[in-house]
Amino acid sequence: MAQKQQARRSKTAPSSETGEQAMIEAILEGSPEAVGVAVIRLDCGCRKMAAVGPSGNPASKIIMYRDKAQSICDQCKGDHGDFQRVVKQFISWKKPEPDHATMEMISAKVLGN
Repeated sequence: MAQKQQARRSKTAPSSETGEQAMIEAILEGSPEAVGVAVIRLDCGCRKMAAVGPSGNPASKIIMYRDKAQSICDQCKGDHGDFQRVVKQFISWKKPEPDHATMEMISAKVLGN
């Protein structure tokens, strides 16, 4: 019985990736000129995101959020998500994706080498 309840919970409870994908879609919807969304995951569980334009320039404000929380953590409030705490960063590309050379140029400009 407990296994069935756990299985049901895992199917209905949104994962952090589901929440992240919903946020990406919302950012893209609010930034029609964007070709993708830069996602920076921090060691505390907070995320920094921003839409990216075709030239690699920002196409939205930077949004910081934490899944299932009213606000970002105290550490991020203090250091604004310092780059030393980054655990993963990537660009979620809008379909259709830009060509490979453009994606490389934007990634280097936004995320560095």
